Amino acid sequence: MISIIVPVYNGEVFLNRCVKSILAQTYTDFELVLVDDGSKDNSGKICDEFAAKDCRVKVIHQKNAGVSAARNAGLAMASGEYIGFVDADDYIAPESYEIAMAASADCDIVMWDTVTVWESGKQEADTIPLLAEDTEITKREWYPELLLQMAGSACRCLYRRRILNNVSFPVGIKFSEDRIFNLQAMGNAENIHYLKRGLYFRIMQEESTVHRYHEDYFEACLRSYWETKRTLAVYWPKDEYRLAYCRQFIDGAIGAISNYCYKTSPLPFKERVQKTRQVCRNTELHTVLEICDYGGIRARLIRRECAVLLVLIAKLNNIRRGW
Repeated sequence: MISIIVPVYNGEVFLNRCVKSILAQTYTDFELVLVDDGSKDNSGKICDEFAAKDCRVKVIHQKNAGVSAARNAGLAMASGEYIGFVDADDYIAPESYEIAMAASADCDIVMWDTVTVWESGKQEADTIPLLAEDTEITKREWYPELLLQMAGSACRCLYRRRILNNVSFPVGIKFSEDRIFNLQAMGNAENIHYLKRGLYFRIMQEESTVHRYHEDYFEACLRSYWETKRTLAVYWPKDEYRLAYCRQFIDGAIGAISNYCYKTSPLPFKERVQKTRQVCRNTELHTVLEICDYGGIRARLIRRECAVLLVLIAKLNNIRRGW
């Protein structure tokens, strides 16, 4: 049996479509665990209505604690041999789990592609560029670039339950929750079967395309990096993996500077420069820059603490992209 876990927070607009896409699966041996994470709209009521109509649906109501805590609550209740995740504003193809289960023999994880669906109707494939076709990957075939591409969304995976013992989503982490979870799960897996077909549909709302300013962007990146580093030390201890994720942290620092310069940012120029200078002076970031072979002008400017130039470059890049 599969346990499909859906964290729900104020999702009344899209929840019906999501749940109906799961209940319409051609593979019928599953339970659906809806975790109402303290929703303030009618999401909790909608969850209960589905449970009253279909005995496969279970509902958890809890105080708002975030998506990681909601998924962990679902994991604690799950009784299936396999585990899947779906977000409440997305939906899945009717044959998703039938195809995944057919590929699951002797594999610890089955992974497939996603499709981003825009409000305009435009669809864009989200695939694994390093893999050209359906394939099975064993533990000895992993390498850092492949792990970076595959250890992303948990919603594109079906997990064998036994590899998730002592594995959980990190609570209190703003970015990379799925990635950290997958680093644990994939670290426990002996093999993964990859399906090069889009079975999961990720809805991109208009407001999602607006790059919102986050006051604590760099601090959140830093916390995610620390948690990622701890996870790598346990599951992927080779230096080559650590260095790959060091480069990702540098990308996060550059993203933080860009965040200070979004058109949604309330910061005046002087404060943008001050916050950028704080990023440049972060000791953890300097340590990472010293051990990584990371090129590019912005990395060099961070080393030299050229905050004004970094802000000007970020602003120009954002204007060009409409951010």
